[in-house]
Amino acid sequence: MRILPVTCLLVLGLAAAAGAQQARPSLFAIDTVAAVDEQVDFDGNYSTGVTLDAVVSADFGRGFQGIVRPFASRGGSGEWNRQIWIATARYERPGPLLGLRVDAGLIPSPIGLANLTLRHHLNPTISQPSSLFTALPPLEPGGGRATLLGAVYPYGAQATVSGARWDARAAVIDTSPLRTRRVFAQTNPPRFANVVIGGGVTPFIGVHLGASVTRGGWQRAGEAPFVTEDQSATIVTVESEVSFRYTKLAGEWVRDAIETSTGDRVASGWFVQGQQTLTPRWFVAGRLERMSSPAVISLRDQTPPLVVDQRLQGVEETVGYRLTPEITLRAGHRARRGFGQSSFGHTVSVSAVWWQRWM
Repeated sequence: MRILPVTCLLVLGLAAAAGAQQARPSLFAIDTVAAVDEQVDFDGNYSTGVTLDAVVSADFGRGFQGIVRPFASRGGSGEWNRQIWIATARYERPGPLLGLRVDAGLIPSPIGLANLTLRHHLNPTISQPSSLFTALPPLEPGGGRATLLGAVYPYGAQATVSGARWDARAAVIDTSPLRTRRVFAQTNPPRFANVVIGGGVTPFIGVHLGASVTRGGWQRAGEAPFVTEDQSATIVTVESEVSFRYTKLAGEWVRDAIETSTGDRVASGWFVQGQQTLTPRWFVAGRLERMSSPAVISLRDQTPPLVVDQRLQGVEETVGYRLTPEITLRAGHRARRGFGQSSFGHTVSVSAVWWQRWM
């Protein structure tokens, strides 16, 4: 039966929760997440996803830490994706007026909110925002695959300073946010130095506003038939988070200005998501998203190539139940019309997420 993976996860999670000791401060910590989701579309096509995610951290004293995050997932195709998302050395110095954090190595994404939803217990819905994994229409005939704001965990260095009501950061990373690099992939997009500058303000408790600008190369000369020189892109993000009583709201807007061999192109998009706690165990959540991007179509008898604007639209509704503090069950519906599609596709999903901090 297709419900078997969810049932197995529940049994394992209940057993682990019963045997785990009470949380206490530790110089060594392991934070684990396991998730299973089952999806079926209105044509009767099933798919099962499995995600195993852990964050392991060690405190070396004097503000120095080491953090590693191994990750493995199996999508609907049955193919496993095994990665190391984070492997960073961190120095952190808190302060009442000015705090400092420095990361170097395979660092957490310094850009936007969407990457936070990759940890399933932090995601209010079942699916992630389309901006992370959905390929934009072709921006260059024969060119590289790009996303609006990919699942980026790059090599680089980042420094963050913060006060009571503000934060600012600067980073240098080896990957354009348009393209995802993977540690264990056989092929990867070329490395480019990208510079990130960002910051945010918290005018009062429960409200945070932030923004970032990223500039650097995204496509190498010779990577596509008509690309004769390196091309760069500028990514601008604006995000906000609002929490009050039993309500959480978050939103992100992204604009990509992308150089191509046939001229500059602009892709943009946004999502808004929210979660409402109804009782200590029940909650509802949802996400609304929109993206737009040009599709560059090369025709033999047409110069320059044909450029057609395409759009993506999506909406998701979720109801959740906290079976225990460690286990959350979700059921939801998603309607999505992808780039170049004329109608919405509908999917019904169920998921089980188990989270546990061991030390």
